[in-house]
Amino acid sequence: MNKKRKYDLTYISIDALSEGVGSSQIIPLISRLSKTGLKINLITYEKSEPSFDRISFFKSIGVEWNYRQFGAGGLIGGVNRINDLRREICSTDIIHARSDIPAVSGFLSSQAPVIWDVRSLWADQRVIIQDSLINRTLYRAYRSLESIAATKSMGMSTLTRAVVPILEERHKKLPLLRTVVPTAVDLERFKLVQEFPANVRALFSGTFNDYYDLELSALFMKELSKSKDVDIQWARPHESDKVSIGVGESRTFSVTQNEIAELIPNYSFGVSVCKMNAGPSLTAAMPTKIAEFLACGRPIVVNKGLGDMDQLLEEFNAGVILDGSAENLKESASKLISLIKDPNTPAQCRNLAEKYFNMDVSSIAYLNLYEEVLEQKT
Repeated sequence: MNKKRKYDLTYISIDALSEGVGSSQIIPLISRLSKTGLKINLITYEKSEPSFDRISFFKSIGVEWNYRQFGAGGLIGGVNRINDLRREICSTDIIHARSDIPAVSGFLSSQAPVIWDVRSLWADQRVIIQDSLINRTLYRAYRSLESIAATKSMGMSTLTRAVVPILEERHKKLPLLRTVVPTAVDLERFKLVQEFPANVRALFSGTFNDYYDLELSALFMKELSKSKDVDIQWARPHESDKVSIGVGESRTFSVTQNEIAELIPNYSFGVSVCKMNAGPSLTAAMPTKIAEFLACGRPIVVNKGLGDMDQLLEEFNAGVILDGSAENLKESASKLISLIKDPNTPAQCRNLAEKYFNMDVSSIAYLNLYEEVLEQKT
């Protein structure tokens, strides 16, 4: 990399572009930002050697991609990535840091003001996903990264509005320049399909780690199956270490992120039920799969308290919300069947995606935040 080059924007993330989040979120966003004429330095941490096609793609859109080896996991790996990132950040006008470690690295680099892209309450979520004595012991250390990001960043974006009061309670100082940018999808790729399949088909898509409540998901599918024959399938990402998720699936198959947009319209609804005892991190969560189903006109099954979804689904009548009670399971199963029968449901789902989960709108929101931070800096 040309260390002397000056960039307009440095976007840094420890998420690999070869995996779901990187492929579905970072690449489409960077593509849009590059079209505005920004000189972008993209730094990510990859777990495998990037393909020639991906390297060529970023060159073709004028983005300098500095891909680093992810290396070890755990605390030592995290410290190594902080130090590596700090050294790799070149002269730039602004740093867009995706989550806590990139934000701390951006501040330590002293190159430019940092925008903390919260994404999740990373420390809390990590303990839920990988519940171990080590992670519980290191929770305070992880939270210290969040504290540095909160107090040292000049701008902040969150996935949900619901998480902002929690951050305000946790940290005496937060960036005053803020925006809410939910998980977004490319609405040109994820197209509305009005017709539901003839038979009721449920799709579980993507990774299902310990943050998801597969037990509650299975109970709901069992309740739904009392009224309707349901074909349950799991579209499994290549990086998943699970071979089954135990929700009554009749078929499990591997799929790439690029294939998801064509796959979803072949199903009646999607399921993204997280654990309701996940604590404060639940308010910050917004799984990508939710936006993908809605964009294609398919209702979604979620849990109560997941990000802003309680309010959004109620506003558009685009899915059902589980609270774990037996009565709610019955009511939700009945409501979902009604939604699948209703010819207006696909349009309702799509309208929700267009208003809140639109990648074009998200990129504009980030550009506006960049401008505000640069004005504040001046």
